[in-house]
Amino acid sequence: MKKRLGKSGKRMAAAVMAAVLAFGLTACGDSGSSSVNSGGTPAETGAVQAEGDQAGTDEKEEVTIDIFMDSAGENPMTAGIQEDPVAQYIKEQTGVTLNVVLFSNEKQQAMAASGDLYDVNRMGLQYITPLIQAGAVQSLDDYLQYAPSMAEGFPEMVNYSKGYLSNGEDKMYAICARGKNQPSPLATSRYGNFIRWEWYKEAGSPEINSIDDFLNLLKKIQENHPQTESGKKTYGISRFNDWGLNHTLSDPVIWKYCAQYGLNDLSSFSIPDLEYIDLYNENHMYWVTADMYFKANQMGILDPETYTQKNEDYSQKINEGQVLYSSMEWDFDAGNAELNKNGGTDKYVDVPWADTAEFPAWISRASEFGMAARTFVVSSKCDETKLKGIMRLFDFVFSEDGARSIMNGPKGITWDYDENGVAVFTEDCKQKMKENPDYLLEQGANRYLGLVGQDYDALAVSEANKGDYIDIRLNKEFVEENMTEADKDYCDFYGVDVPLEVGTKRENQSTIHEGYINLMPAENPTNIQRSVTKISDYLQQAVPAMVFSQTREEYDQKFAEIQAELKNMGYDEVTAYYKDAWETAKTNYDALTGK
Repeated sequence: MKKRLGKSGKRMAAAVMAAVLAFGLTACGDSGSSSVNSGGTPAETGAVQAEGDQAGTDEKEEVTIDIFMDSAGENPMTAGIQEDPVAQYIKEQTGVTLNVVLFSNEKQQAMAASGDLYDVNRMGLQYITPLIQAGAVQSLDDYLQYAPSMAEGFPEMVNYSKGYLSNGEDKMYAICARGKNQPSPLATSRYGNFIRWEWYKEAGSPEINSIDDFLNLLKKIQENHPQTESGKKTYGISRFNDWGLNHTLSDPVIWKYCAQYGLNDLSSFSIPDLEYIDLYNENHMYWVTADMYFKANQMGILDPETYTQKNEDYSQKINEGQVLYSSMEWDFDAGNAELNKNGGTDKYVDVPWADTAEFPAWISRASEFGMAARTFVVSSKCDETKLKGIMRLFDFVFSEDGARSIMNGPKGITWDYDENGVAVFTEDCKQKMKENPDYLLEQGANRYLGLVGQDYDALAVSEANKGDYIDIRLNKEFVEENMTEADKDYCDFYGVDVPLEVGTKRENQSTIHEGYINLMPAENPTNIQRSVTKISDYLQQAVPAMVFSQTREEYDQKFAEIQAELKNMGYDEVTAYYKDAWETAKTNYDALTGK
């Protein structure tokens, strides 16, 4: 179960070992100091006492940790020492003061090339083996006792780290955060078919039994609302080109309602049956989306800048009301906030496609090995004091109390346990949230989602809270208490109690296990990667040209030309490589999880 390294990975390893540490990045130094700080009991913190350390007692050796991590969008951080209430609670419970260095791809690449790391570093999987070979990162095996919530609560992630991210050493060098051992419904940042509810009803509330039905609905809404209040033309569909090939060439509504997900830029798989799908298959999500967009363009509802504009331009159109539908829920956060100010009688909601075998909607997800994009390594320069503090920190973020505090604000201030041991918002917090919608954000909620050990919509396993979301705001009781009139009307229409049940009560639904994707190669052999880059660049030009064909005959001709060119560019070898890797990933997943 050892991950093989391609030629490019070996060259990177050599570069790391030979590089001069010339980037001047702050590594582990003498930023920690020893003192006593008040903390909670083991039951409160979710930690257990480890021999030789103060974890779980009233004494914790204080230390400042320099951590390279990304900032959450809803409640962004600023670089430097963190002092908000959640950061203070983290310090109280772990003894750790967070000194944040904001993540960027450019800085990550520089650090990977030099081997000069901060104390804790978010790092792409492709960089981990070379950094291990260069001696730049620390094995954590001797310190797992200080993070029982992580080591004992997420054993599959630990096994994955040792088996696939350890340079064949069977040691734990990497921590993959945002873990979710059991599937749970996607309650936040969902993909779907988000349309303004009153406009959907105005269009006759049609059932969506096909892609044509979906496009006809958007056309009807556009006919009813051809311009914004400022006179700008509206579009049923719009996209942008700076989120990678999968986002450029496929629409997440296809992922959601046709249950297909990208393995990489050039292949995908069927979520229900794990069938590998390549670009020679006309049912690949790129071609389903392209055909849908071609039809949309013929109908006059596709934004002509779909393939050329940047995300910021797309977002501006969303905010100005030019785009009538989005497959990404967060696109309409601002719009829903504005609609809610007017009494909450309207909002953008996920209008489901028909509950049929043709549309086994992607409703739930598990992240058994954590999320690859939230993988952390620890600098080998850290001394024992820092290493213990780092592991106390990860014990905290993987515990229910810690994850809940990152999502909802510090325990004892915004939330606590009631007499039955159920996590609830405090009465004071409820009142303050009514007075100030940003109260939780001001308390630091969601600021450290880039570090949280358990996923945003993970379910609790503690007895009193079992089956509830760790994030209190996602649980049915809280949702029911805070539904707008639009929410209630939406639920009445579909015969459910809360909006999430529109998906969870479907007969035809599917679950994605992201652990399979974690087991795909993080880096490709040089010849494969060369072909991948060439084909990706080609598709970014060829697919938009096909979508904007004037006639179906022209579209079909361009599609045939693309298929022929894929073969000429070496796609046979690429897809054979990916298919073999996918079958190996499935085998290894079964071995790791015992399924």
